[in-house]
Amino acid sequence: MRFLATVVSAAILLFLVYLAVGAIADGYFGADIIPDRAVPDAWAAPDSWSEWRDIVLVLLGLFWVLAGMLAVVFIAALIALVFAVRKVVRENAAPALDSLRETLDNVKGTAEFAGETVASPIIRVYAVARGVRSGLAAITSLPDRIRGRRHGRGRKKK
Repeated sequence: MRFLATVVSAAILLFLVYLAVGAIADGYFGADIIPDRAVPDAWAAPDSWSEWRDIVLVLLGLFWVLAGMLAVVFIAALIALVFAVRKVVRENAAPALDSLRETLDNVKGTAEFAGETVASPIIRVYAVARGVRSGLAAITSLPDRIRGRRHGRGRKKK
């Protein structure tokens, strides 16, 4: 299908080029590329550069009008796109952010709960164990302190 469309487009383009070359050759050089009976009586090829200038100005004006219409369509599509994006953000992104905020609050609450219920008792048990250990160390090293020896630095007996 694509090949057929390419062939048809190429044929149309070649025909239009043939007509353009024929019109220029007939108008300026007096050639008979396009037979006179194929040309309507009301139309004749431009005979001077001023006529060509007028034709080009008319075509240029048509292209500017077409470009203006396309610009208006493009701006309207851009405005419609902006409104559509704002609507999507308002309807989808805002609830998603609220849901994310709720999830973060839940995570924060869970972390606080875990800190209070798990970590605090462990810290308390560790503190009590350390206190008991320090107390036992103080009691067991009491005779050494009374004799003037420190833990690990006692005088050796000979």
